[in-house]
Amino acid sequence: MISMFDTDHSGTINMQEFGQLFLFVNQWTEVYRRYDRDNSGHIDENEMSAALQQMGYRLSPQFVSFLVSKFSPRSRKVTLDNFIVSNIQLRNLTEAFKSRDREMKGVITISYEEFISLAFTSLM
Repeated sequence: MISMFDTDHSGTINMQEFGQLFLFVNQWTEVYRRYDRDNSGHIDENEMSAALQQMGYRLSPQFVSFLVSKFSPRSRKVTLDNFIVSNIQLRNLTEAFKSRDREMKGVITISYEEFISLAFTSLM
């Protein structure tokens, strides 16, 4: 999470960068709690889909199902921690994708090594 907001690439975050991180965590928490209506500490696949949609992601039901299964293969319910982790990963991957989608078509062509580099860089 720190690397996401380390805009000056110093390896640490200053007060302004921390403020941005804090804002994002609060936004993610607020959205999560909005969909965890019964305060169970979990949201199901449909709630996850709606929450991600509210955050601006247009993901297929199949992808949301895949995402939920990655975090909770048995119960198919997502905790707040996993919701935040998934949003961090989605945000990082989306930013990396956008940097290569210069024509904003939603499609990029990259080599295998570029893909692996993109994935490792985005997830760290």
